[in-house]
Amino acid sequence: MPDFKNRVLSFFLVGIMLVFILLALIVGGLVHYTIKEKRVQSYQHDLELVAVAARGNDQELLKKQLNMAEKDLHGKLVYLSPEGKVLAQTDREEQPVPRQPLQGLDGYKKDVLVSAKYMDRLLYTLPVKEDSSGNLRGYVQLIIPEQAANQTERTVWLSLSLGFLLSLVIVLFISIRVLDRIVKPVEEATSTAKELARGNFKARTYEYKGDVGELNFSLNVLARNLEKMTKSYESQQDRLKTLIENMGSGLILIDSDGYINIVNKAFKEIFREYTDSWSGHLFHEVFPYKEIKEIVEDTFIMETNIRKQVVLPIHIERKNFDVYSAPVLNSLGKLRGIVLVFHDITELKKLEQMRKDFVANVSHELKTPVTSLKGFAETLLDGADGNPEIRKKFLTIIWKESDRLQHLIQDLLDLSKVEQGFSLNLQKVNLSAIVEEVIVMLETKAKEKEITLKYSVEGDTAIEGDAPRLKQVFINLINNSLNYTPKGGRVTIRLKESSEKVTFSVSDTGIGIQKEEISRIFERFYRVDKARSRNSGGTGLGLAIVKHLIEAHHGRIHVKSKPGEGSTFTLVFRKEFVE
Repeated sequence: MPDFKNRVLSFFLVGIMLVFILLALIVGGLVHYTIKEKRVQSYQHDLELVAVAARGNDQELLKKQLNMAEKDLHGKLVYLSPEGKVLAQTDREEQPVPRQPLQGLDGYKKDVLVSAKYMDRLLYTLPVKEDSSGNLRGYVQLIIPEQAANQTERTVWLSLSLGFLLSLVIVLFISIRVLDRIVKPVEEATSTAKELARGNFKARTYEYKGDVGELNFSLNVLARNLEKMTKSYESQQDRLKTLIENMGSGLILIDSDGYINIVNKAFKEIFREYTDSWSGHLFHEVFPYKEIKEIVEDTFIMETNIRKQVVLPIHIERKNFDVYSAPVLNSLGKLRGIVLVFHDITELKKLEQMRKDFVANVSHELKTPVTSLKGFAETLLDGADGNPEIRKKFLTIIWKESDRLQHLIQDLLDLSKVEQGFSLNLQKVNLSAIVEEVIVMLETKAKEKEITLKYSVEGDTAIEGDAPRLKQVFINLINNSLNYTPKGGRVTIRLKESSEKVTFSVSDTGIGIQKEEISRIFERFYRVDKARSRNSGGTGLGLAIVKHLIEAHHGRIHVKSKPGEGSTFTLVFRKEFVE
């Protein structure tokens, strides 16, 4: 801004100087002409008085008149004959009277003052004529130094110069003050405008009085309006962001070019690590689900609302979503983007499916042992109890089926309890001690199937947890590995400490699990190999119970498996329980 002020001041000063120079030239010319005219008129007037005295032939009067005129004119006065002979002169000491100026005056008949210059003197000559005849009697001549003649003009010029200089100083002073009053508000307005451009809407400028302050006043009004609009916009953005981030359903906003702009918190929690880097990428590059891609593409093409229910594999689960896709249109009806809303209806579907399947599954699971109990009991009643061997065999079968029925009922009770909510009895527990107890319990079963059971521990495996519940988890997982591992296989159990976590894993060389089935193995009554599970006494509820217990401990469970090569179940626990 100082550059702007200097430029304006420079242009202003140059303009004033040009005006003063032009004015000085005009006034100077007028002054020079006026002073010269006045001076010549004064000389002529005095010389005419001398000429009057010269016509009277009174030498005393002529002499007196010459001396009086000399005092007024400050030069030497001479009365000359027509031939140029000095007839009378003043007493002023002066150089000899020149003769050259009389040349050219011969025959001059008019009473006109003639000026001439000789060396450094100015000569003013006036012809003296007879009153009656008009014959030339002589000349009255004023001889004055050029410097003395121009003294008055120099004095006037000096006065004018001082006046012009003083006027220029005054004008410059006033101009600078006026310019400062004009430029300063502009500088402050510009500075405030720059702050507004940077986004500082709290910036204000001093409001000056008069027309000059109108800019500053208007700028302050603009700043206040911008601040109010910005606060309103930020408030709306905060409310919108809070709404988007805290809504229970997952939301994705895709722009008209297909790039993902917004992924809300609920969506990230639903899909977990898959969504961390989705923002700023094309939807078809990052969406791992074909069904969602098709919904987005159909919305882009048709520009209409689309609603569809889909089932997506998320980690180890299959979740049901009610997906709502809507185009975002501007005021002209042009497509600006697409908003996708994911309503997680998994629990609703589960409840709905549970109502449908519970009776079928439970009745199916109960049917076999009840049928066996009834059949063998009828056989015994029909007379088979007479043979001790047959009676013992049938009673053994009845005992096994009743035991199986008891396990099924107990698993149903446990599952109902964990699903309805329960409180953990938290305390410091050593996972290695619990796992060792479980291994001792199942070691006999492993030897019967000739399965190699390996166990390793690394670090401190103490955590905050509920020991009986954790024991139930380890029994289920290790027992499943033994059940689904063929004779001569291997089951490896590991416990490992890492920073703030403890990891438990059990790997087997069993039948494995198909990739599409991994997300379903934690569903109740779901079996990978139904015949093998029933033959081993499984109820299909064990992994469902494990999942609920692990989630109650705020842990995580991961499954890796390849058909024919085996499976690995990994549990991750925090050392300290965090609500």
